[in-house]
Amino acid sequence: MLDAVEAGLNSLRMMPCPGCGERALATPEQRTGALVATCARCDARFDALAEVLVVADPTSMLGGCCAGFRRHDLRWREAPDAPERTTRFETWAQDHILLRPDDSVTLLFEAGDLHPGRRGRPMPLMVGNHTVRRAWALVGSAPVVTLR
Repeated sequence: MLDAVEAGLNSLRMMPCPGCGERALATPEQRTGALVATCARCDARFDALAEVLVVADPTSMLGGCCAGFRRHDLRWREAPDAPERTTRFETWAQDHILLRPDDSVTLLFEAGDLHPGRRGRPMPLMVGNHTVRRAWALVGSAPVVTLR
């Protein structure tokens, strides 16, 4: 059976790269939690929350259902006994992603989006819920080669 670190790395490796569409994401530090992921094929870099446990994901709407945003205040932990952390981000109102308490999830962002000094809320490129075995490629994240 895989331990939590190996499971997190496998889940990240199984997500397609938003830059080229290949399943070639890896991390230099080989750990879960907040990290930088790099694609071995196209060298694209992404900020990631890899295989974190959801504590809660309260959301609020900004705007309407067709042209609005869903603001997330994702509370998560790297392990059940680890300290709680919060990552704020937003998705389009039409993106109905599922992040329930105790779910194991991975989120990919543009490089630099999770930097503490960043202004505004970033939008993830991909969200994977490993508990329900679903992944969502969000608006603007599909690589050009897959759109042809």
